[in-house]
Amino acid sequence: MFIFTGNDEAVSFTDEGSPDTRITGDKVCVNGQVNRDLSLDWFYRVIQFFPDVQGELKSKEVAERFKNFPTEARTAIWTGMRRVKIHIVDPRPHRVRIDNILRRTWKNDQAPQLVAQGTKEGLPYAKYISALLRDMVADSILQDSTAMRVQFLGRAFLDPFGLGGPPGPLKPFMRFPKPSVPLISTADFKKPKSLIRDATSWSAKSSVAFHSALDAATFPIDDPYGSYRYVDGDVLRRRMASELLPVHAFDAGNQKHLDLLDEKRSEVLQELAAHDRVYGLLTKRPGIVAVESRESFYVQAADIAAGITSQIYAAEGLVGVVDRFEYVTYNGVRVSRSDAEEEMRRLGTIEM
Repeated sequence: MFIFTGNDEAVSFTDEGSPDTRITGDKVCVNGQVNRDLSLDWFYRVIQFFPDVQGELKSKEVAERFKNFPTEARTAIWTGMRRVKIHIVDPRPHRVRIDNILRRTWKNDQAPQLVAQGTKEGLPYAKYISALLRDMVADSILQDSTAMRVQFLGRAFLDPFGLGGPPGPLKPFMRFPKPSVPLISTADFKKPKSLIRDATSWSAKSSVAFHSALDAATFPIDDPYGSYRYVDGDVLRRRMASELLPVHAFDAGNQKHLDLLDEKRSEVLQELAAHDRVYGLLTKRPGIVAVESRESFYVQAADIAAGITSQIYAAEGLVGVVDRFEYVTYNGVRVSRSDAEEEMRRLGTIEM
């Protein structure tokens, strides 16, 4: 069978899914990322169960019937599909944190409910507080995004004084970035009513584009003596920059988000490569592209993986996802099973 990628330069292909909001409340964004070097044998096994489907096979159809596949077939499919990278951004922990701030400020456990009721009744003050809370939740999501984490680490490696600037006498001898506006903020999104949803979707996409750069700056588990932490900061920044150079393809549909993602990727790359002429010449190369899913088997595979993952997340939570996939990020950072258990404990979705 011919493999249509949809783009000859992209190293990965991504599509987005979401669990049923009747279960999660807020929209949770689940991105499935299929690397070009990943075998699609599992995808071909899936489509063989849908001979009646003409054209593109959608994840909803697969997710609804997948659990009824023969056990042997499901096992073979999971052997390949588990290598799809999964990136989840869930706004609920951020909303809980902001609601708790409101409760402490008002000294009233029912504060969020009072604001919601007042907003429903059209009270101006309640509507103002509601908009403010919405902005705070969205900002918290963006601050936790993988893109922001990469920028922060890049600056930290450049500044040995903890982003606070060197002591006065040392300033002439130290390189230190000038203070700047945040990489991403709520001002980058134009629709107030969909602000949290947009921040969630964009942050999930940022995990796809930036997670390799974040991994490049993380101490590897095979370095038991911590020698990696003594590597020169410029070396780490160069490694991070190199991970932002490859092209990543996303399912077409929200070009504004993709343009914003590529703009922020370029900004971070310029910071990381500020002292490297070679990488500096490459900072303006496009790194984020849109691909029509009907033109790419890889994007279709990503869609199916995201759809199945969404069902697992709704039914079993983050632990269920981590147990099945090799690589999972949650709210901007890669998570292990113990991390997943802790996150679910915070949300009150499992008993420990």
